[in-house]
Amino acid sequence: MFVFGLLLAGVAVFALLAVIFGKSDKVRRPAWATFAVSLFLAVASIVTASITVVPTRNVGIVTSWNKPTGRTTGAGLQWTLPWQGIDEWDASGQTYAHLGDQCVWVTIAAQRRACIPVQIEWSAQAEKAPENWAAYREVGDKSRFEVFVERRVNPQINGAMTSIFASFDPLGAVDPTSGDAPAPDLNKTYKDTLITALNAELGDEIVVKSVAFESPRYDEPTTQAIAAYGQKILEARNLEIDKANAKTRAEITRTDASVDQVARCLQIAEKLGKEPGLCMGGTVSLTRPVQAG
Repeated sequence: MFVFGLLLAGVAVFALLAVIFGKSDKVRRPAWATFAVSLFLAVASIVTASITVVPTRNVGIVTSWNKPTGRTTGAGLQWTLPWQGIDEWDASGQTYAHLGDQCVWVTIAAQRRACIPVQIEWSAQAEKAPENWAAYREVGDKSRFEVFVERRVNPQINGAMTSIFASFDPLGAVDPTSGDAPAPDLNKTYKDTLITALNAELGDEIVVKSVAFESPRYDEPTTQAIAAYGQKILEARNLEIDKANAKTRAEITRTDASVDQVARCLQIAEKLGKEPGLCMGGTVSLTRPVQAG
């Protein structure tokens, strides 16, 4: 638009020269009209080239002949020099959304596989906008910001996820007493860890606003390993119970064997109101005889 304005200004100058040096009204009249129209359009074009509207929550990157000047602007109506332009850099909230079936597959402990549902809300640092704008180029129909997200932000998030979950062992969540396997609380265990990892890699380029996990999913071998581990815990618990019961029965048997049978018979006879003499024979029996008839 600025170049177009300069061309119109040149036309206005030539028209003015025709007005000044024209030798007849037949030449000067159309020259005046051309001069007026060209001047008006030139001024309008140059003014238009100096105005840019930056959308809300975006950062304006001021460029001069398509090179960043280092100056940035906020949102709204912005003025620049006519030969300068403003490119937009998205500073609004962004979402790395991988919930439900869109979860992120990572390799965990023992080379097992888990799918981690996660949502990360972040926004670009306005101070780094000129540098990042200059570091990336438009690719096809993708803007510089979209290329920045695709090549810089998302790979770092994926790398951080892979790193922090490398030691995650779902068998550790199995209850050691019951064998039950409740869903692990990833927000409690990994939320702050992921934020720290992202800040270490992207802290001067983006601001991490929130991280939220859902319950993880596992591949079939890992699911089977969790079930088998829980079954072993259950079997071990049952075995311990059986051992304890057997020990108790053995103690009862030993106790009964150590008790004097005559003394024990006398205690029972007294309790049942029987004749104690029955306990003095060779055979101790306090059962009531069955009467005939």
